Order: sequence, then C-alpha cells, then structure tokens
Amino acid sequence: MHTLDQYRGTIVVCRYFPPPHLTRWESQSILQARFYDALAQVVLAQPHLQVGVIGESSRTPAFVCLDRLDLRNHVQWITTQDAAELERVYSETLQTQLDAKFENLATQPGWKVVVLQEKDSESMEVLYVWNHVHHDGSGGKIFHQHLLRHLNETISEEATEPTVGDSKGSERWILDVSHSPDRFPPNPELLSSWPMSPIFAVRELWKGLKPQRFFPPGPMHAHWAPNQLTPYKTSYRNFTMDSQDVTKIVAACRLHQTTLTGLVQALCLVSLSNSLKDMRGFASRTPYDLRNILPPNPKAYPWLVPKETICNYVSVLEHEFDTKLVEAIRSHIPVMSSESKISAELMDIVWSVAARVRREIQTRLDNGTYNDLIGIMKLCPNWITQQKDEMRRMRYLSWLVTNLGVFNGDNGGTNGKEGQSWSLRRAELILSAETPSAALSVSIMTVKDREMVLTCSWQDCVVDADLVERLMGDLERWLRDISSE
Repeated sequence: MHTLDQYRGTIVVCRYFPPPHLTRWESQSILQARFYDALAQVVLAQPHLQVGVIGESSRTPAFVCLDRLDLRNHVQWITTQDAAELERVYSETLQTQLDAKFENLATQPGWKVVVLQEKDSESMEVLYVWNHVHHDGSGGKIFHQHLLRHLNETISEEATEPTVGDSKGSERWILDVSHSPDRFPPNPELLSSWPMSPIFAVRELWKGLKPQRFFPPGPMHAHWAPNQLTPYKTSYRNFTMDSQDVTKIVAACRLHQTTLTGLVQALCLVSLSNSLKDMRGFASRTPYDLRNILPPNPKAYPWLVPKETICNYVSVLEHEFDTKLVEAIRSHIPVMSSESKISAELMDIVWSVAARVRREIQTRLDNGTYNDLIGIMKLCPNWITQQKDEMRRMRYLSWLVTNLGVFNGDNGGTNGKEGQSWSLRRAELILSAETPSAALSVSIMTVKDREMVLTCSWQDCVVDADLVERLMGDLERWLRDISSE
C-alpha cells in the first residue's frame, strides 16, 4: 500500500507529564537527554525499528538489516512559547505527519518521533509516527508503554552517562543495530499453522477474485464512497470522554453482553443508516490483535514474547448488516434531528447489534488460527497487483472500528519514586486514509482512570465532511446519553 500510495502513516500521540523538577526551563537539556536515552533503549530492544525495506516495488519485498541507525534522522523536538502557539503547531504537525510519505526505505527505518513542548509547561505531546509495514497499531501502543517504562527507569540512573548525548553533534546519536538479525520477530505464519476449512477458503478467495462485471456488487458495498487515489489528504475529527463517563459506558456494555467496540460499531450503523438513505446495507471491519492468539516463547523462537514485541501481528474480521436490519433501524428514526436521543425501541436494536458484533469477535478469537484471513493472505502471489485490482473494484467497507484498549499511564516502571515519576494521561490513535479500504476509520484509545479519545479519519476528497460531523456528533451525544442513564 505504501508503494502504491494507498496508505501513508499511523500516529499514536500521547501526553506525557515529566517529573516536576524536569519541567523547569533550566532543566531542559536534562529533560531532553533523558528522553532521548529512553527512546534509544526502546529502539535497541525492538528489531522492527532498526531495519530498512528493499524491493518495495517487487513481488518479494524484504526487510534489510542495518548496521547503524542515526536517531537524528528520526526525532524532532519543537518548543513553543505559549499554549496558543502549541495548539496551532500541534494541529499543523499532526496533519503534516499523517500524510507524509516515508523516504529512503532501504537505509532508514520508517518511523519518527515528534515532541511538542510549551515552555515551562507541566506536560508535552509525543507523536509517534510509523509506516505500517514495520508494525501494527498495537505496536504503537507497545512503543509508548516501553518508552514510559524506560523514562521511569532513568530516574534512578540520573548519575549515569546517557546512551545518547545531549549535543546533536555527538556520535552517541548513532546506534549500533548490527545485532538485529539475531532476534527478528518472525511473520505470524511462521509461528503457527493456519488451517482452513474448504468452505472458508473458497468463500474468501471468491470474494476477492470474482469479476464484478459479471457479479455486480451487493447492497452492502459502499457505493457512496467510490475508490479514488488522488488527491491524497487525510482529515480527522475527535472527541474526548472522561473516566467517569467511560466507566459507566463500559458497565452498560457488560450489562448487555457486549464491549465498547461492539457498541461503537452499532452506533456507527445507526448514524450512517440515517445519513446515507440510498444504502440498503453496510459492511464494516474490526482489526484484532493476534498477540492474544499466538503462543509466547514458541520452541523455534524461545525468546519471543508477542505481547511485548513491536511487529505486524494483526488480522481483521468483517461484519455485515443486511437490508432487513437497516430498514428496521430506519423505521424507528423517521425524523431525527441533530439533538435527538435514541428511542428505547431503537436502543434495543443497538444493544442487539452490539452484542452480535461482540459474539462475532469472540468466536473469531476462540477459533484461534483456524479460518483466519492470515491463512488466505499467504496464497496471494503478487500484492501489488492485488492492491491495484482492489482500487478498480467498488469499495466494500463503509467503516472500521479499531480499539487499542486501555493504557496504564500512571507509572511505566518500578523504579519511579513517589511524586517524581513520569506519567501519561492522554492517548490517541489516528489512521491515515487507506484508499481502497474502509471509507471511515474510527479509532479508540483510553488511558486508565483518565480519558478516552475517539477519532474518525477519512480521505478528504471521498467523504463529505458534513457526514463525518454528523457521525461524530451522533457518537458523542449517544455515548454521553448512555453514560447518563
């Protein structure tokens, strides 16, 4: 997708709170030195952050191990004078990084860190941006978990000389990564067998190969958002909910045998059924983390712990909502204004759909590696050709919902002293537009006992911004209604 310019970058941005003694301006050089040192420790421990990519335009692209990595090519630190300037620079930087293409893939790993800091502020924003070829969304969460852990470990090591020098001219910025081949994470298909039933294999292959000229797309295809490669620009909107509201929503989900992911899937269905009157059905997607399926410390790779590893261990599950269901939803919303609450009858449908989505996800997880799309993917002989063909087809997915779960941001290490540790109090996942995939990408990220941020991104030239404004308004209002019940 990167080669064909169908996808560019992914961002997990977190708000860090350093120990108070490091937030004073006279401590700026120490703050930066400790941050760079913790970042270096993360990079040195994660082989996927140390490799380049060769043959990206061929049928057999591959990672290439590098001998050295210059952190100066991957880190940018921006300081602003006041909150207004920080807000402006933050917005501009997010937009720029989200749509930026990664260059020099063979010699420079596809990731970067941008730190935004207001002078004398108690917090700083850390944007971690990466090329999806290196790892998945959960890998972005693991990156910040490990960064926070190493930042707190440096508290008890302040008397030691840092790995990275505070001077940009220091040779210590260049990391020796020549050892990375020793423990490079294997692809998921090498960690386990991926058996498939004949019915599953035939159905999935037929779905991707059947000629639409003779087999027209069905009512669930997203004909409202035709595939379009250019112009490539990602737009996004978000809203935040506090921990009290999130706790109440999660409790309501449990009461109705579902999860936050299932609920958001159902609410998206209701909102878009109301907004897209010409659609007779919908299809959506839920990515899920294979780290919950893959075994730790397998015999061939005894050092591998998937849940601690930054790599691509992700698969997806698709959900279909047929004409009968969409008509039932619309029958309960003949007139719905921007301030309307969901009726009790419609809420029953929401909870039913949310519970169904949760069952589908749980069934997929319970089946482990059996009938997973990873087994189908290894049958594709040429991914460039496949992705080009996908652009010529009618888009299937109207939206996706990805939830990275809960981040414990209070203390990432065991060595932080009381009142002197780093903490993380806000986290957000933002996806760049994936041109042949879901028209709307809804992402959820929550910091324990703090905030949940729900974000929606889309390709600017394909999706009407007013539609997204209505969707996000609906989601925020309905979630707050649920939390207030």
